[in-house]
Amino acid sequence: MAIGKKQGIGILIFGLLLLTGGILVLITVPSWGDWIMDYPAMVLQKQVPAQAAPTVQAMISFVFGPLLEQVGEYIRIAGYFVGSLLTLVALVVTSAGTMLSTR
Repeated sequence: MAIGKKQGIGILIFGLLLLTGGILVLITVPSWGDWIMDYPAMVLQKQVPAQAAPTVQAMISFVFGPLLEQVGEYIRIAGYFVGSLLTLVALVVTSAGTMLSTR
């Protein structure tokens, strides 16, 4: 069964959609990781009642701060990895679709 011009155009369009998704992942997901990494500093800048200030500062500084920084770093790295992988796969699919549609 031979692949025709219409199927090649369909593969090309799918590759372009996949490329768009990969670029969106590269743009958005690492910024989410950066936001999560910066969240403890944002919480420490907020005003809290005087009685709760030592507890909030201790919890954010020693428990949640390092944890959220590590999680944010993992999300940022995963965003770069998945976005790059999607972009590379999309380029292969797009080039295959281009070759099949110009036959």
